[in-house]
Amino acid sequence: MAQPADHISGTVVDPSNKPVPGAKIVCRTLTAITDSEGHFSFATDEACNASVQKIGFPTADSKLIAASDNRITLELPTISEQVIVTATRTPTPIEQTGVAANVITRQDFEDRQLPRVFDLLREVPGLTVVQTSRNGGITSLFTRGSNSNGTIVLLDGVPLNDPGGSIDFAHISSAGIERMEVIRTPESVLFGASGSSAAVQLFTQRGDPEARYPHGEVTYQRGSFQTDRWSANLNGGIGSRLDYSLIGDQYHTVGEYPNDYDRVTTGSVNLGFRISPATQFRGVFRSFDSIAGAPNQVAYHIYDFDSNSEDRDSAISLRLDDTRGSHYTQRVSFGYHRLRDRYNSDVFEGPYDIAALLRTEEGTIPRVYFAGLVNPASPPASLPPAYSYVHPDPISLYPFPGLSITDRTSAGYQGTYSHTGGTLTFGYDYERQAGAISATDVERHNNGGFVHEQYNFGQRIFLTGGARLERSSTFGNKFTPRGAVTFLLFKEHGFLNSTLLRFSAGRGINEPTLIENFARESFYVGNPALRPEKTTSYETGLVQDWFGNRLHTEVSVFRNSFEDLISYVSLPYPAPGTWENIQKSWARGAELSGSLRLLRYVHLNGQYTFVATKITASTSPDSLVTGIGRELLRRPRNSGSVTLSIAPRRFSIVAGGRFTGERQDSDFLFGVNRNPGYQSVFVSASYLATKHIAPFLRIDNLLDSHYEEVLGYPALSRYAIGGIRVEW
Repeated sequence: MAQPADHISGTVVDPSNKPVPGAKIVCRTLTAITDSEGHFSFATDEACNASVQKIGFPTADSKLIAASDNRITLELPTISEQVIVTATRTPTPIEQTGVAANVITRQDFEDRQLPRVFDLLREVPGLTVVQTSRNGGITSLFTRGSNSNGTIVLLDGVPLNDPGGSIDFAHISSAGIERMEVIRTPESVLFGASGSSAAVQLFTQRGDPEARYPHGEVTYQRGSFQTDRWSANLNGGIGSRLDYSLIGDQYHTVGEYPNDYDRVTTGSVNLGFRISPATQFRGVFRSFDSIAGAPNQVAYHIYDFDSNSEDRDSAISLRLDDTRGSHYTQRVSFGYHRLRDRYNSDVFEGPYDIAALLRTEEGTIPRVYFAGLVNPASPPASLPPAYSYVHPDPISLYPFPGLSITDRTSAGYQGTYSHTGGTLTFGYDYERQAGAISATDVERHNNGGFVHEQYNFGQRIFLTGGARLERSSTFGNKFTPRGAVTFLLFKEHGFLNSTLLRFSAGRGINEPTLIENFARESFYVGNPALRPEKTTSYETGLVQDWFGNRLHTEVSVFRNSFEDLISYVSLPYPAPGTWENIQKSWARGAELSGSLRLLRYVHLNGQYTFVATKITASTSPDSLVTGIGRELLRRPRNSGSVTLSIAPRRFSIVAGGRFTGERQDSDFLFGVNRNPGYQSVFVSASYLATKHIAPFLRIDNLLDSHYEEVLGYPALSRYAIGGIRVEW
């Protein structure tokens, strides 16, 4: 059908000339979305340089369109680092979201040969990854000073956190992960009573419905401490309608100490079906099964020879995406996540008679450092100034088995309307959270409605903001707002390519855990009247490109306030303990990151984070560890990383290091409250021997540094692993 003379129209296609539905075309202040046949139309006859955005394709900028019959061909569908979904729940150029965000791609994982996703999170500014023990040890994430439960983790839209709680990253494999997005601001507006401080979303690998033959990859590697890993992937498509991706992965290590083993097996299936050019269905299933020894504080010569943890984690994501005309898209989704965590401990061990020498630096808040173990049979006759000798009662490890089963079932609707100057996203989410608490099946229900607007004033000012009303069967109604503005100060200006200044403010909430609400034990009980924990966040950022886009820098300054933090309170006997909204704290800091292209195949990346934290209300105000005025546990004041990548035609070499400064900690044994800083260096290399075969090698802790991310739990010594990858 011919378009009116005062309209501009055209078609968006992929490299095989197939129409691309749901692509967003921005022409000055006008916006259109392609229909089921890839067509679009603007009610104007004035030519413009348009940009085309479609998730899975690089953004196409400065495409001149005029009159009718414009044809725009998108490049090959590779992941673009400039488009992000998690920040707005719709594909958006990262510069226009108004938030601090990072995108990690499959290539980043492959270049570093990393088996776990948390290792790459260490390179993101503002994040602190803390691993208790070595492979298989509980691994927590702290974002900009928040608690470990302040970051929601999603797999293709499905929350993986324990309801109201944190997530253990120890067994989340990088196998089959195509893309990872990190948002370092509150995300409760879009994801409910979770993500009070940040969000991390994992996107699983998809197949190609246009592929004539299946593609695949098999990897095997072997390394120190009897470590081996195999991984296999098969993906492709059938009849231009069905795409599939199948992943299998297993990692196993004996470990460095007795009972230090870890084994995790991961499987993933991603299926997509194009019902029509405008309607697509996608289903994702991902599961892992793991068992890991728990050797205890081996740095203090305390050994647990029998305890272990068995985890089984399963997630299902189902969604139907539909395009209605040139301005409206909609999604119906269903999600399910179940975590079964069993801790086995059947043998009494000990007693362990140990003693230590401590060094104390006096001040307003004394700093106590661990100086070394001492034979309690031969205590020192005298001590230098500032040193003390501590000999606690012998330590015994009693059998303490446990079982935790929780699940989250969710359903939702999301609509996205593209209008002149921007995009309006709105929706409704329902979630049922359930588990076995105190030998009783419990559940609670959340209902939330949200609205989020993105509006551009020309090409210089980008506004984003929204609000959510969440209703819970336990805490009632809560309102969470968020807003941001980004200014494009300069485009081409001398040696500057672009300068963006952003401001944002938001509030996030995090509901109590099921145990905190529903526990009914003889010595502790849950509190159904608990309020959600609350984070109030302010941030400003400056993003700059220099010297023909050879250098990219970003500086962010933030302030987070944490209120109504939930803490356990012991009551006088015989009353059982419970949880209360008592603690408060804050975090202030700055982040600096940069990426420099030295040569065509040489890139240098670095980041530095400064975070000052302070406890302002506490259940134990005089404690040297968690008292008022103390720093928050395990949040270093200074941290950073640097990475050099060299990737000519066949070789790929990545070398880097990270440093973590001194931080507040507790060994819960001798009274130590400070953990020294450390550094760790790695190198990874691969060689494309043929089109299908690539051997590789990685060495971690190259300088064999001795450090503890958690007091008493030494990190892994120097560690090497090598292998071969076969692709077809």
